[in-house]
Amino acid sequence: MLAGTRPVRMDGVRYETQHAPGEERQRMPSAKAVSTTHVTGPASARRTTGAVARVAARVRLFLVTYWVPLVVFAASRLVDTVFLVMAAHDQVALTRTRIDYYVYDAEPADPGYFGIVSNWDAQWYRRIATDGYELPAPGGSAADTRNTLWTWAFPPAYPMIVRALMGVTTLSFPVAATIVSCLAGAAAAVLIYRLVVRTGGRYLATITVLFSSFFISAPLLQIGYSESLALLFLMAALNLLVDRRYWWAAVAVLALSFTRIVTLPLLLAVAVHAYLRWRAEGAFWAGRLKEALGLFTVAFVSVFGLVSWMLLASVFIGTKAGMERSAGQRSLYLGWFEDSFHLFGVLGPVFLLLFLALVTLNMVGRRGRVWAPELRAWSVAYPAFLFAMTPILPAVLRYLLLVPTLPVLLAGTPRTASKRSIIWVGLLLVALLIGQWWYAHNIVVVFTSEARPAP
Repeated sequence: MLAGTRPVRMDGVRYETQHAPGEERQRMPSAKAVSTTHVTGPASARRTTGAVARVAARVRLFLVTYWVPLVVFAASRLVDTVFLVMAAHDQVALTRTRIDYYVYDAEPADPGYFGIVSNWDAQWYRRIATDGYELPAPGGSAADTRNTLWTWAFPPAYPMIVRALMGVTTLSFPVAATIVSCLAGAAAAVLIYRLVVRTGGRYLATITVLFSSFFISAPLLQIGYSESLALLFLMAALNLLVDRRYWWAAVAVLALSFTRIVTLPLLLAVAVHAYLRWRAEGAFWAGRLKEALGLFTVAFVSVFGLVSWMLLASVFIGTKAGMERSAGQRSLYLGWFEDSFHLFGVLGPVFLLLFLALVTLNMVGRRGRVWAPELRAWSVAYPAFLFAMTPILPAVLRYLLLVPTLPVLLAGTPRTASKRSIIWVGLLLVALLIGQWWYAHNIVVVFTSEARPAP
């Protein structure tokens, strides 16, 4: 049971919170306190100047409140840019499609930073952002038909946002993709911080953003991949769920379903949230029907999101092609559990179950109670979802970007900045940086003409 927290109301929002011994509760200054500008003059001028002042006050409030995650994320992007530029020297020329790599725009060897922004799946996103989703041409070759249909396997939110930016600014895909990914990643970092600071305090929130921004596969947060946008929608959904803004949470989950097909684990977060409300308030749905309907909608969209894009794609390209992404699940493929059994025998699935049990114990135990219950539920359900739905590939490092709590477990989930904690966090950060350097040079960059797994 994900319990151990008590509901507190702050700034008109009810959520679960705890405080370390001696630690004061976080109080956010109001926009009125940030700015007390007085304007005189004609009425229209006063209204215009007053609106500008209010916007400026809100911006200042935002920066004062969330400068830490923004600075941490910006620093991580500078470091990863250096790693990617260095790694680009090792890239081979990519002039034609090969068995492991689809080429939409050819790149020479050593193409520089903007050359590797479009590597791997980003080639597909580049095609979608440039040409949109197309139907197979009558009489086209089998390869052209297959490639055209495969673009529909990629949900549209990320490439369509990049396409819109390209259309408005005339920027190239690599530049537009970098801008969209970095802005989405920065917003996601703020929402991670906001979600954690209310229950775990500023230090834990900072460490969570730090490890998330410098995670091994975090270089993907600034290239032509959808991970930044997916993390943004996920954190928005969890924040809105905790805030009890259920209808907006449902919108965020739906947006996530059109970015990455990973919404199903959110069902456990919704169930935990509903259980804690029932335990604290009783049958809350009796007197708050609108809230109950909103919460049910979040649960429904979490399940429906698993097939929402595939069903829409099926309208245009047929059910067989549209539902191809779920073929493994429909055939009862068990992902890592099945693959590890073939590789290591019964010890493979047993090891995975022990890992999931360890994560679960950490999340329901005393240390785990510093996280919001909804975040803890996601942190348990999502890894189980990955192991059940995906094969054993390096891509798991990319998928784990959506679980910002996992690397923090290695640091012992610290809440106070003790000397021991700072040293341990520093050592883990160095290890993550080494991992990032390896990931950029060996996973992101195509350094060989031989077939290899994609990130």
